[in-house]
Amino acid sequence: MEANTSYNANSTGELKLGGGAQFWVYISPQNDTVKMITQWRVTFSQGNWKDMISSEDPTKQLQTPGLSGIFDIKVETLNGSTGTWREIPPQEGSRNQIGCNSNCASMVGIVADSTNPAPGAINAHFWTTWDAFCSRS
Repeated sequence: MEANTSYNANSTGELKLGGGAQFWVYISPQNDTVKMITQWRVTFSQGNWKDMISSEDPTKQLQTPGLSGIFDIKVETLNGSTGTWREIPPQEGSRNQIGCNSNCASMVGIVADSTNPAPGAINAHFWTTWDAFCSRS
């Protein structure tokens, strides 16, 4: 069975902006990421609000209840050999925060570092794109 080579939450072509910041996760085709990083989760939070997009439902689009501004993010992958979740670091230029206005959508991208990682290595980084799409309203 052939697996999808990438995931994009906007694959339906519909993105209705407004009413709260929206987020999605993009799995890069670089370094065969979809095969190298099979279980992942990205947690978004601001104040008392918290939600997650994971490999269980990779096309999920998150919409906050009218929130905007800076959100904390935590990107983790499941280590197959130990069965534990480990936080992966941001690529240069990104950090563990993402900004999004209430009429916009922002995304987190996950990319594998290598198709032949050292045993036990954290084999991925993430990047962020703030306000990737916005509506005029």
